[in-house]
Amino acid sequence: MRITFLVRNIWGIGGTIKTTFNTAAALIDRGHDVTIASCVRAKDETDFDHDPRIKIVSLWDVRDPSEGGDRLSLADRINTRLPSVLDPLEINRMRESSRLLDKRIKRFLRRFDTDVLVSTHVILNLLVARFARPGTVAVAQEHLYLDHYRGPVQDEIKRRYGAFDAIVTVTEADARVYREAMPDHADKVECIPNSIPANPAGRSPLTEPVIMTAGRLTGMKGFDILIRAFGEVAHHYPDWSVKIYGRGRDRKKLQKLIDEHGLRGRVKLMGPVAPLDEEWHRASIAAVPSRFEPFGLVIVEAMAAGMPVVCTRVKHGPLEIVEDGRNGLLVKSKDPEELGKALRRLIEDEDLRRELAEGAAGTARTFEPAQVVGLHEALFERLVRR
Repeated sequence: MRITFLVRNIWGIGGTIKTTFNTAAALIDRGHDVTIASCVRAKDETDFDHDPRIKIVSLWDVRDPSEGGDRLSLADRINTRLPSVLDPLEINRMRESSRLLDKRIKRFLRRFDTDVLVSTHVILNLLVARFARPGTVAVAQEHLYLDHYRGPVQDEIKRRYGAFDAIVTVTEADARVYREAMPDHADKVECIPNSIPANPAGRSPLTEPVIMTAGRLTGMKGFDILIRAFGEVAHHYPDWSVKIYGRGRDRKKLQKLIDEHGLRGRVKLMGPVAPLDEEWHRASIAAVPSRFEPFGLVIVEAMAAGMPVVCTRVKHGPLEIVEDGRNGLLVKSKDPEELGKALRRLIEDEDLRRELAEGAAGTARTFEPAQVVGLHEALFERLVRR
């Protein structure tokens, strides 16, 4: 089959980008022709290494024309200043959101020939529902969850998603919510989790006194909670430190919090690194203190490196991935004291670290692309036959 994934920006760092690359490569291994269409392009190279067999196209190259970017006509420049059709919903957070981007996406959907089109974000799902060429086999992938959206956005989702041939969630819990919210289209809803390949460097030896986490530096990820939690226990364990990988708008705020807790040099903001395979090998505990987590790709990534995970008990992903006491520890959300106690428990008990790491490695194997890709393939084949 010819399969096309439509993403907002394949040139960045994020869970949706990583899992799309993983899925695309696994589908190619099974003989399919895969294209990733990125709405925008702002870099020469992608942040993630990816299979060179994947075709990548960009609908709007926003780089300077001297660096290969698009030269915009007068009409295009005017359209960059006009609102997107989705702007009234206040969900289109892309800097390039505009009538021009709408027009570029619509033109691509009407002209590009593919057997299956998979859109990977609510913004793109709603645009595909409006603009897709009749007869296109279209799949809406949801990497957040329905309850996350404000009422007007939920209403638009319920009104528009029925146009898709399938609605794919990343957790069973969210699939149930969609089926209840859209009873007339409940048979279209399927759960297919994100995928993470085995860590090519193998499992961490769990010998370094480092707690590690990764993600966008935003409130969602709860890194401020981790800093406060470590601040309560750090004086007991002078050899231990925390490394936080990622970039985002809260970097200065987090650095200020580190300084306020006297943790400069003990908690380090490492910046974005991709891949993180080798970095996991320099740590012994993974911490995921998120305030909410639709799936939690970093949880599975840490498990794939044989790491015990301390994770907040939030919907939806953590509750479906982490089994408390078997492959990790679950703690109350937004509670630095409880998180600190769990970290102390793992710091002090090496046997428990290794026991949970063993369970984590077994869990991670169920999320490897070779295990998950068959679910995508079976769905796509069924839709194409229909």
